[in-house]
Amino acid sequence: LPIYLCYLSDLTLADVSNLVRLYTNDTTRKYLGGPLEVSLAQTRAHTDINTPSKLPIWAIRSSTDHNFLGIISLDTHHDGSDIEVSYELLPEYMGYGYATQALEFVLNYSFNELNLKKVIAETQTQNKASIKLLERVGMVFEKSVERFGSNQSIFFITNHQYIDKHK
Repeated sequence: LPIYLCYLSDLTLADVSNLVRLYTNDTTRKYLGGPLEVSLAQTRAHTDINTPSKLPIWAIRSSTDHNFLGIISLDTHHDGSDIEVSYELLPEYMGYGYATQALEFVLNYSFNELNLKKVIAETQTQNKASIKLLERVGMVFEKSVERFGSNQSIFFITNHQYIDKHK
């Protein structure tokens, strides 16, 4: 049986302080436009928790102590047509396999529950750890774009690629 390091759950009001910590953290936000100011982070946390959306945003939690590790979400990409997976982890939880497992959960959900044909991810080209993560779960480089004042790499995986990888 697989060992699950983490699980995904809905965000709750108890997560506000952790979301603010996530959104204001220099390391977490290094490739995401930098840390938010506290008041903006608080507003975003409450919005993320209280605003119903068609596509989910989940807390990533530790399987052992249920600690908040970060977030992962599906949303409409800037191009308006693709569905994008995004993730942010608190720095103390980076490098332990949590993001890989959370991303696997979301891809499984995307293809087996939502029946999506394709999922994309956009990351700064300088973010080597994120690129390795995307490749690890079977995502393939599609193209580079200039956005937010830096070079971004767009990766994708199709339903068929995902199913073939998991046979």
